[in-house]
Parts: sequence; C-alpha cells; structure tokens
Amino acid sequence: MKCFFYSHHFESPHQRGPGVVSFVIPELSITFRARYMGTELECYYAALLALLEFADLNPQLFKEKILQVFSDNSTLVSQMKGQLLCGKELEPLLNMALAYKKKVPYSLAWVSPHDNPAMDPSLLE
Repeated sequence: MKCFFYSHHFESPHQRGPGVVSFVIPELSITFRARYMGTELECYYAALLALLEFADLNPQLFKEKILQVFSDNSTLVSQMKGQLLCGKELEPLLNMALAYKKKVPYSLAWVSPHDNPAMDPSLLE
C-alpha cells in the first residue's frame, strides 16, 4: 500500500521553528496534517513517525500489507537507508523510525515533490 509524507518548514532549514507535517494514504482516502516545531529534517521525521504510528495503531487497515512509504526529502531517505550519516540531534528520530520496521513492515523510497500527494500547495501559504 502506497503512503506519502511531507513537511513544510517556515524557517531556514537548520533553524528550529514552526512547520506542518503531513501524510496521505490514497488507497484509504486518509489525509493527516498537524503543526510541528523543529528544524526542517525534524519536521520530516515527525511526519514519517506520525504515519508509522498511525499504521501501528490501526493494524486492521494494513493487515497483510507492506507499506511502500515515499518522501520527497532525499536526505531523510538516505539517512534511513544508512547511505548518509545523521547528526546526534536526529539519531533518536532515526532510531524510532527504524524500530517501527519490527512492528510495521515498510519500505522507503524517494519521490519527486510533484508526485507527492502529501504536498498540499495550501501548506506553502
């Protein structure tokens, strides 16, 4: 089942500030959006963790399915695949996302921002 997550951060990428996290599961017609305070990458990790927590808390929706999770943030995807190191401040978030693999089987891949339905243009206003 394909799932997409996205985050929009309103400050410079490395500065903590307000953002919006979002995930979409098109097959189930589910859209989630929430505010979040953090750096750009912290917001992206928060969006991924919200998606994985939702899947974990709603096993009946995902029974016998492997989640195909997509993000337009290549840094996060590379960190999750072990291709890029993350800083100590992001390690707890990375470890939580990796720990979910034991509960919720998922794969993670990059998708173009234009092909990411979790990126709602209204988030950019």
